[in-house]
Amino acid sequence: MTTDTQTVEDIDTELARLQKLKEQKLEASKAVDLETVKKLCKQHGFTATNLRGFLATKGKGKTVAKKKPAAKKTTSKKS
Repeated sequence: MTTDTQTVEDIDTELARLQKLKEQKLEASKAVDLETVKKLCKQHGFTATNLRGFLATKGKGKTVAKKKPAAKKTTSKKS
């Protein structure tokens, strides 16, 4: 079936099938990839601190409040 003759429903079905296939492939390679990461962390001595920006965290975590800019001081001229 070429894209010219496919209907939207056919495309949606194909997308769903491909998404399921993608999830299966990712799940199958997950254990191997995790072992690779563990090996590299041990080899190079990486710690959680080194990887902090790349690791997923649970929950919202701490939110940092934005500081307001300092108010401008007005200087009065004495005559």
